[in-house]
Amino acid sequence: MKTRRRPAPLAIALIGAVACLATRALASPPSYRVEPIGASATGLSGFDMNESLTVVGRSLSAQQIGRAFVAHRGEEPTLLPVPPQWQSSDAYAISSNGIIVGAVSVQSIASIGSRAAAWYPTRKGYTFTLLAPYPGDTFSTASAVNSHGDIVGGSGGLGLGMYSRSVRFTANGAQLLPQMSLPADINEHRVVLAWNQLLDLDDMSLTTIPLPPGNWQGFVATDLSNSGNFCGYVLGFSGCSNFPLRYRPSVGWEFVGGCATTTAAQSINDTGDVSAYVQYGGIWMSFVGEQNVEPNLLLASSEIGWAITGLGTVTNGRVILANARLAGSTTTQLVRMIPVMPEDLTGDGAVGADDLALLLAAWGDIGGAADVNGDGLVDATDLGLLLAAWTG
Repeated sequence: MKTRRRPAPLAIALIGAVACLATRALASPPSYRVEPIGASATGLSGFDMNESLTVVGRSLSAQQIGRAFVAHRGEEPTLLPVPPQWQSSDAYAISSNGIIVGAVSVQSIASIGSRAAAWYPTRKGYTFTLLAPYPGDTFSTASAVNSHGDIVGGSGGLGLGMYSRSVRFTANGAQLLPQMSLPADINEHRVVLAWNQLLDLDDMSLTTIPLPPGNWQGFVATDLSNSGNFCGYVLGFSGCSNFPLRYRPSVGWEFVGGCATTTAAQSINDTGDVSAYVQYGGIWMSFVGEQNVEPNLLLASSEIGWAITGLGTVTNGRVILANARLAGSTTTQLVRMIPVMPEDLTGDGAVGADDLALLLAAWGDIGGAADVNGDGLVDATDLGLLLAAWTG
C-alpha cells in the first residue's frame, strides 16, 4: 500500500492565510477553451451568468415564442416554470444564490407587454412569483437581483422596454426608487446602479459620480460589480460620439474603446475587466492593465474551428458568457469561455478552495491532474503554484 505524504504544518498555515485573502488581481489574460451550453441546444440568448456559472436567458422556439431558461454547469438548459396564462417569459438576471428575475407576457416575446417576475430555487427546481407593479401601473419588468432578495426594475409605460418609474419589488408591492432612471443592476452591498448614480438601499443615500471631462449628454449604465466597479457608455451629441466606459472607484473613469453610434461596455467584474462591443462592428475584452483584445485571439490552440461572435457576462474568475459558431456551421451557439489554467483542477474557471481540497487529497500521488507543474509528483511545488494562482 502506498503511503501518501501530507503537507507540512507550515504549508497548512500558509493555506489558511491565503484562503482568508480577498480576491487578488489576476495576471495577464489567460487563453480560453470553449464549453457549449447544452449538447444540442439552439435558439438560446444568454442574458446573465453568476459565479457558479449558471446561465439564464431566453430560449426561442420554432414558433418564435420566447421562454425563460436556466442552464446549470454540466446540465442541459431547462425552461423555467410559467403559469399557463402567460405565453412568453424572459430571465434577465440571476443572483449568486440562484434567484432569477425577468418578465412574462401574453405576447410571444416577454419584452412586449411585460410583467415583472421572479423564480426562486427549490429542492425540485424553481417556483414562480409574479411581482406586483407600482399601484395603477399595468406593465413592469425586473432587471436585477442580489442574494438578499432585493429585486429592482421598472414599472409603468407601455411595456415595450421603456418604463416611467424605477422601483424595488417587495412582498408588499413595488416601492419607488427616488430620483433614479431605470436600474441597470444591484450588488451584494445593496447598492443600485442607474446611469451614473448609486443608491444605497440601507440608508437610501444617492451618490452621483461626475462624468469625465467633455461635452456629454449623460451616461447609460449596464453592470455593477460587488467591488463598486461599473460600466456602460457615455452619450455624445451626434454621429460617432458615444464611448464605452468603465468606472473604478480607485481609478475613476476609463475609456475602453473608441467612438461609435452604438457601443457599450456591457459587463464588468470585481477586477475591472469588461466585455464590450460596437453594434455590427466588433467585440472585444478590455482586461485591466492590458490592451483591448479580440476574443478569438484568446482561444487556445485546441479550440481551432470556433469563432466567437458575441460577448456577455464576465465573472470574477474571468469566465465569459459568449456566442460562438463552429467552422462550416451557420448555427450560433451559447457557450462559456473557460480560462485554461492547470491550477484550476475543478475546471470552473477559478482557483480556490475546491481546487485546494483536490490537491491535498492527491498529496504524494505520482502524476495526475493535481501535478500542476508536471514533474511527476504532487508536492509543495504544486501547492505553491496553486496558491500563486488563487482567485478566491
